[in-house]
Amino acid sequence: MTKTILIVDDTKLNLRILIDILSREGYAVFACTDGLKALELANRINPDVILLDIVMPELDGFEVCKLLKEKDESKDIPIIMVTSETKSQNIKKALELGAFDYIRKPIDEVEVSARVNSALRFKTHQDKLKELAMKDGLTELYNHRVLIELFVKEYEKQLELKKGICFAMLDIDFYKKINDNFGHTSGDMVLREISSIIKSSVRFCDIVGRYGGEEFGIVFPDIELGEALRLCEMIRKSIEEHEFNVRNKSIRVTISIGICYKSAKEHIKYNEMIEAADKALYKAKNSGRNKVEIGMHKVI
Repeated sequence: MTKTILIVDDTKLNLRILIDILSREGYAVFACTDGLKALELANRINPDVILLDIVMPELDGFEVCKLLKEKDESKDIPIIMVTSETKSQNIKKALELGAFDYIRKPIDEVEVSARVNSALRFKTHQDKLKELAMKDGLTELYNHRVLIELFVKEYEKQLELKKGICFAMLDIDFYKKINDNFGHTSGDMVLREISSIIKSSVRFCDIVGRYGGEEFGIVFPDIELGEALRLCEMIRKSIEEHEFNVRNKSIRVTISIGICYKSAKEHIKYNEMIEAADKALYKAKNSGRNKVEIGMHKVI
């Protein structure tokens, strides 16, 4: 995938030189001449690296760097300060604000390439570490912490947009028997395959995570109750019909699902939605398993 570089410099000659150097390297290059536009562009294109001039009118590079580092969406983007300043305290200030590196003017092509490549390697490494921290190692779904964090963000977003949202809790039926009869390695394989079925069954905007043990959670943003039920029923049926090859033996596995739906007009907190979905799952388990139940909640 082509890496994206954002260049911010109010001197058009410097801008042209940097664009030419980095375009020849094969990067997708975006450029602007002021700090406010830089903030808007960074939010829109999410660049891999930002080259930022220190001395600019209105909003200087220090302030832009500070604002970028304060936002969750842009705080991890490596920023390389580009400066003609020779005072070491300015470089020190830039690094203290979170800048990754700096380039001195006049611009040297070899130095620019080397420092940008170094920043990109750092970003790639950081992105891998971040992904590992977010994902469950076995299923490669979001882990419990991230699932809940993303649910809270979507809940607040759909509240603002006045859209419906649904939270589903899924649990593998008789999972302990799989581990007891075939061993934990086989149980892990079943978990991975079910994770894959769930992931391939939901919409692109939906959020799937491992809630814990053999339980999963799904966040369905901007959705109607009927569509949420249809998707959950499709997941349930797909798993029921899937053949799991365990130690050269074909076995069937089922899953129980509890959901809680909040329409745009209803007032229920996100943690109450989780609790209602959990109670619905418990009801599904105790009324025969392999079914989808809707959780009831108090509407204010």
